[in-house]
Amino acid sequence: MELAKDETPLKQEYIPETAVNRDTETQQLRQAFTQLQNTHLHGPRGTGKTHLTKRTLEEVEAKVCYVSCIEYDTQYKALRKIYSELTGESIGTGHHTSELQRKIKERTGAVETIIVLDELDFLLLNDGDDLLYFLSRLETNGNLGLVLITANHQDLEEQVEPRTYSTLQPQRIGFEPYTGEQTYEILADRASKSLKPRTVHRAALTYIASSTQNTGYALTWFRTAVNNADDVVTEEIVKSIQEKAYQLYVENQLSPLSQHHKILYQAITELSQESGPVVNTGSIYNRYEIIADERGSTPLSGRRISDYLKQLEQLNLVSATYHYGGEKGKTREIRLASLQ
Repeated sequence: MELAKDETPLKQEYIPETAVNRDTETQQLRQAFTQLQNTHLHGPRGTGKTHLTKRTLEEVEAKVCYVSCIEYDTQYKALRKIYSELTGESIGTGHHTSELQRKIKERTGAVETIIVLDELDFLLLNDGDDLLYFLSRLETNGNLGLVLITANHQDLEEQVEPRTYSTLQPQRIGFEPYTGEQTYEILADRASKSLKPRTVHRAALTYIASSTQNTGYALTWFRTAVNNADDVVTEEIVKSIQEKAYQLYVENQLSPLSQHHKILYQAITELSQESGPVVNTGSIYNRYEIIADERGSTPLSGRRISDYLKQLEQLNLVSATYHYGGEKGKTREIRLASLQ
């Protein structure tokens, strides 16, 4: 990255000191965290929910337990992670769910604690309601706040049982997609912090900012352009590496998931290229089996792969159209998400 004077601001995990056009959300988060309110952050991917949460949590004195529900997508996995975050101790898999709940119950309430369930959409595909019910009913003398972050569910009341929502009662904070101007401002800020003077054309940033509202993808795209430029990032370079940048973005999104998720995505990609944008789940599973065999992996069941398809939907890497009725009952047609 010869154009860069400091590569850090271009990295995905970099969290800027201030967030563009998020003053209202920042104030709402500060108040919620200070008062240990249950809070639900919702908005499309790439709108800054996770970054702003992590930045704001640095200001609080409460103990923070952060759980990515992409990796910890069942109540049992999440409970083990929460216990580990609370105690600093690892815990094996030989414990019953009720035992984990008891251990966590014993260790909450003494100090102010905030539990963040990021990517909650993945947990809600499984037994997330049970976890939320347990956590919302803990007797902690007001010393526990839950922060729930979703990309695909605006209203949790529609996703959980009434008994759970009645005790959860989260404050909702919505994150609207960035405009083209705001995305440009984010890219320009990163460029000024990272690159040497006069190494990026304004038109290059404008093209990226006008093409996507997902800042995660926009930053991957810009970083890829920087890596492929000799002396200056131009609009032509940005256009020429767009597909490559999206592939890198997809790889980053799939990185926390299993090898079978990646094989599944490859199967969908191959079929889309061969026979058009819309493919059915039967064809996808057949191609998935072929690729898995070629890689020496034992194919998973059709039911498991169906669940994995739903997870790819949650990442907005594919979209599904559901059809009901007919000889096969409910069927799905799958298409890859667009580059935007």
